[in-house]
Parts: sequence; structure tokens; C-alpha cells
Amino acid sequence: MGIKDIIKIKEVDSDDIEFLYEMLKERDSRINVTHNELPSFNQHKKFFETNPYDGWYIIVAENNKVGHIHIYDDDTIGWFIKNEYKRFGFVIPAFEKLKKIHPREKYLGRVNPKNIEAQNLLIKLNFVLKETFSDYLLFEYRNENQ
Repeated sequence: MGIKDIIKIKEVDSDDIEFLYEMLKERDSRINVTHNELPSFNQHKKFFETNPYDGWYIIVAENNKVGHIHIYDDDTIGWFIKNEYKRFGFVIPAFEKLKKIHPREKYLGRVNPKNIEAQNLLIKLNFVLKETFSDYLLFEYRNENQ
């Protein structure tokens, strides 16, 4: 049994708000693209209630919530893995499952130029650097199965 067999993704629900907020607290604003400051819990809850993504999922490994992955309407993906579960490869099978639920011709990834770990992961997922901006790098994955 490999890692892909133990990873599941489940759609986020209101029971996940605290878990998602705890993960926000772990983010390093120096290498993040979207969050420079930690919102208050109430701000986070309001954001959650806006249903901001086309799809938003908790990554679960053997009944443990290890992170989340989401996709925007513009085909951009994002993810975050709790610090204690990083470097286990959980994003790879989570992305494979996301692609099945949200088939697209292409997927995009925006990464802070300082976030070498995320850049390496996108390359491992067969994303290609398409464009460089001052505050982020734009990667693209072309889905050959579409």
C-alpha cells in the first residue's frame, strides 16, 4: 500500500473552520503569495462563508487532517500542509484526486519566488514555469487527458 492509497480528500465544511485557521497560523508570510497578515478568527470565518473557491478539500491521511488543497475558478490551485506532515508527499496524490473532481485543460500555480519548496513541488507535479512577476512565479500544468 503506497501513499496514494492512504490519502483522501473531503470537501471542507463548517467543522473544518478551526483546523483551517490553525493552518493559517503556521504559514510563513515571507514566502506566501496570498496571506501577508494573519486574519482574526472572525475574518477567517467570514472568508470561509463566502465559498471562495471552485473546490476546497481537506487532505486526510489515515483519518488525520494533514492539510488542504483548493482550486479557483481561474484554474489556479493552492495547498497547505501542516508543518508536522510536510515532506511526506501528501500533495501529489491530493492533486491527482483534485484533477479527477475538477478536470481542466490546464492548472496554474502561483508561488512566491522565495518559496523554493513549493516551486520544487510544482516541478515534481510536472508544472512548467510560464511567467515571472515581481511578487510571484506562474507555473502551468497541461492536462494531456483532456
